[in-house]
Formats: sequence, C-alpha cells, structure tokens
Amino acid sequence: MVASSSSFQSSINTNTNNQKSSSLAYAASSTAGPMSQVDPNARSGGCPFLVTSLDAQRTYAVPALFHPSDEQRPIVLFDGSCTLCNNFVQFLLKYDKTGNLRFAALQSKVGELLLRRMSEEVRNEVLHVIVDDNDDDASSNKEEQEQYKSLVLCTPDSTYIQSSAVLKILGSLSSTSAKRIKLLQYVGLAGYVLPTRIRDRVYKFVSKRRKSWFGSADECMLYDDRFDDRFVDDGVLTGVFRDPFADPNAAQTTNDIDVLNLFEGESPPQRGDQVQIIWPQNSNLDPSVTYDDEFPNGLCLVGGRGKITNVDLPMRVVMRVDRKSIGLEKDDMGEETMIAWVKPSEVALV
Repeated sequence: MVASSSSFQSSINTNTNNQKSSSLAYAASSTAGPMSQVDPNARSGGCPFLVTSLDAQRTYAVPALFHPSDEQRPIVLFDGSCTLCNNFVQFLLKYDKTGNLRFAALQSKVGELLLRRMSEEVRNEVLHVIVDDNDDDASSNKEEQEQYKSLVLCTPDSTYIQSSAVLKILGSLSSTSAKRIKLLQYVGLAGYVLPTRIRDRVYKFVSKRRKSWFGSADECMLYDDRFDDRFVDDGVLTGVFRDPFADPNAAQTTNDIDVLNLFEGESPPQRGDQVQIIWPQNSNLDPSVTYDDEFPNGLCLVGGRGKITNVDLPMRVVMRVDRKSIGLEKDDMGEETMIAWVKPSEVALV
C-alpha cells in the first residue's frame, strides 16, 4: 500500500470550488436477503428511509475505477493500519461469495482519489489531519499526520460514510445461508429505525477507540491470489502495477513513470502521438476532470487514451480522447472522440 502525500489535505482544499457534494443518503440494495425488505422509494415518515442532514448529491464519475461497461462494483475504503478494519475486510471477503464488493486502503492512491472527489464537508468526516510544529519556525517545520475516522463505501456516483456505509455494505452481501450473516442483515435492517445522527454517534464512539481496543496493524495484508480481482490496484490510476509477490511492507522504489514529466525529457511527446492519461504516484494535485453540458457532475479523464492535438506548455496538453477508452458510446453527433485538456505530468506514452 502506498501512503498518501503529507500535503494531501492542504492541496485538496484549494480545489473544493470545483468539487460536488457526496451523497450520504442511503437507499437499500435490492440484494436478496433481509435488507431487500427496505423500501428505497419511501420518502417520509417512520423508517426505513433516512437521510443525513447533508443533501444527497452526485459526485464526478471515475471510469478508471467504475467503467460503465466492465466494472460497476462498489469500493470499500478502509484504514489499512487498523486491525478491526482489516478483520472486517477479511470477514467480507469470506462471506461475500459472489464478489459484490471491491476494496482499497484509504492510504492508497485509489483511496486518495475517491477522497478528493468528496466535498470538503464530507471529507472532513473521514480524514483528520494533525499538524505538529517541530520548531519555533512553524512555517518550515510542520509535520502532518493523517488519521482516518470512517469506513467509506464508494459507488460510481455516490459516497456513503460512517453507519450508512456499514448498512449499505451489509445490504450488498450476496445471499448466503450462513446464520451469522442473516442475523447481521436483520440487525442492519433494524438499524434503520434509528435516526442517522444516533447511529453515527455509536459509530464514532467505536471509531475513536478501535485502535486502543483492537490495536493497530503494522503490516499490510499479504497478497492472496484468491482475491486478485477484489482489491483495486493503484496501477489503474498511476500506470504502475504492483508486483503481487513482492514484500508489501518493503520501501517503495522510484519508478520513472512516477516522477518523470515526459515534456521535460529529451524526446517529449509530439502532436499526433498516441498517449494515455495517468495520475502520477507523486502528484499532489487533483486529477484532470472535465465539466460540460454532457458531464455536469464531472468526468475524471484518468485512464483515457487518445492523440495529442496541441501542446500548450507549461499549463496543459490538449487531446482528442477516445470515448470508448473511458467507457463512453458515440455522442449525439456520432463522434467517437472528445476534446479535453490534461496536465503535462499526466501524459504517458502508450
């Protein structure tokens, strides 16, 4: 797992004007089982439909993680340094027989991107940054430590946190005859009787004490090829895939694609070159997201492929992106490509 940058919180706060609020509303899954008894169309009175105080709004799409034609399974983000969280993931892997859920650590690049697409208000419920001043000269001796406060469930266009995430995850478990799962799903169903603020108070009480009660995980979970398609690799964003048989706790080695801006090299990409859009491992900036009439909530371009049409250094590279590479059909005019611009550091040769 790759730790997120220490300047993560400060860099994303400058980009929140372009961010859309994440959804904290919960409407139950149609998955067979006790949770399927929840009526997702109920809008007022009693239970089970409950909404948090925040408005439910869509977030920008990330085809690299949620490809419209290939991959729509939700992603569970968990604290990789938390023993309780790791045990919960192992529990889900065991009982989610049909693989309805995928997983990524909050400390990973996948976790960082999904945090960045949240509104600041929602993100602050998940991530807490502690700034320690190591010297009287605070401006040059500040050390930031990130603490994660909530499990997160991300769908293609929504985000669930705290107790809503837990209930949604229980509802997503595949039908099973295991008595303990049935019991948990009935408990989850009963949870809808409680107002969200009460459920979340219980969640926060446990979350604050989980590491003192259950301890911290000093090591990442070892690779298991039985769950190869259940953990989302940072390589889908960065272009650098992990070696599944390498020591997961070994120090990260520098890779050229992580740090090299191709336009600063001896043979920079030229107009007409076929390239891929990545999000470099060392980037502290938001990934390139396009907003227009077709994508009012935004579309993250990472993972897209296309040809360079213009180079406007140092600010941007204009591309004609293949719509199919980001899971899109032809537009209303029959076009198979779309014009978009990305940062020079996000360009990698195919």
